[in-house]
Amino acid sequence: MRVARGFAAALLLTALSLAACAAAHAQSAGEWTSSAQLWRDTCRYCHEGKLAPELRGAGLAAQAIAGAVRHGPGAMPSFAPSAISDRDLEQLAAWIRAQPKPVPPQTDESERMPRHETRQRIR
Repeated sequence: MRVARGFAAALLLTALSLAACAAAHAQSAGEWTSSAQLWRDTCRYCHEGKLAPELRGAGLAAQAIAGAVRHGPGAMPSFAPSAISDRDLEQLAAWIRAQPKPVPPQTDESERMPRHETRQRIR
């Protein structure tokens, strides 16, 4: 029972944080100077922050992107045309499709702790 409550609480917290981040960054339709700015202001926090799947380089259809923005699947908030205009959304979907898949940051091997030292630190 505790596990179910903990899971439900974590799910609710995730949904609330996604809605809060989107609301905090949303502007009125037509206020973005570019699709890149719209991405940075509205999408990046969740889709680059590991809260939601990465969209760039995923090969998603423009219609799928637009549908997700308008209807908000899962915990994603929906964005009405008053928040993101149809024109801005069309341009954003094309911009997302044109972006390459981001390259994960390289780990500097000199900063990594050898595995046996990691085990000793945990104990």
